[in-house]
Parts: sequence; structure tokens; C-alpha cells
Amino acid sequence: MEQFLHQFFAGLATGGIYASIALALVMIYRATHHINFAQGEMATLSTYAALTLINIGLPYWIAFAVTVIASFVIGVAIERLIIRRMEKAPPMASIIVMLGLLILINSMVALIYGGNVTTFPSPFPSRPPGG
Repeated sequence: MEQFLHQFFAGLATGGIYASIALALVMIYRATHHINFAQGEMATLSTYAALTLINIGLPYWIAFAVTVIASFVIGVAIERLIIRRMEKAPPMASIIVMLGLLILINSMVALIYGGNVTTFPSPFPSRPPGG
């Protein structure tokens, strides 16, 4: 029964992640009328930035807050400098620019952080208190 509950809640968590990604894609498309293929890469860059802040000694939640603010600023800059300029462009040009942004961010993350799998620390203790 314990394994079933674990799988059940892991499935709910994974489904929640996929639903969040789908919702974000739809919200960005409805707001800009462009599909942002680089959305996952932007999240990856933000995650590595948070990991870097944690590794240099910032507490988890401060690193989280700094990363959210920095990611917001980067997102606004991308919207103003790239997406907004694509407003009147043909749909194919917009798709090519978004794929280029995906490749650029992906390559930048691989260049800075390497291609190795990295674990992200949990903000919660691994054992319950008193256990």
C-alpha cells in the first residue's frame, strides 16, 4: 500500500508539473500570439542560477527569491527585446527566432554549467523531526 501511495502522489506531482507547463505555454501564446519554445530552457537557466547562489552560501529561500526576481527581469528583457519586435513578423519568422532563443540558452547553460546531471538540494529535511 505504501508503494501505491508513493506512486500515486508522484504521478500527481508529475501531472501538476505538466499542467503548469501547458498553462504557461497557453498564457504566453494568448498574451503574445507567439509560441515560446525556449520556455523550458529559461526554467533550466533559472534553476542553475538558484543552484549557484545556494552553492556560494546563500540560504535556500533567499536564493529562491533572488532567482525569481532575476528570472522576471530576464523574461521582461526577452519580451521587450525579442518577442515584441516579432509582433508584425510572419509566423515562420517568429518560430525561427524562438527556436534560435532555445538553442542559444541551451548552449549557454551547457557552456557555463556543463552537461552533467546535477542534484538540487531540498529546502525540507530528509527525515521528519524526532525520527
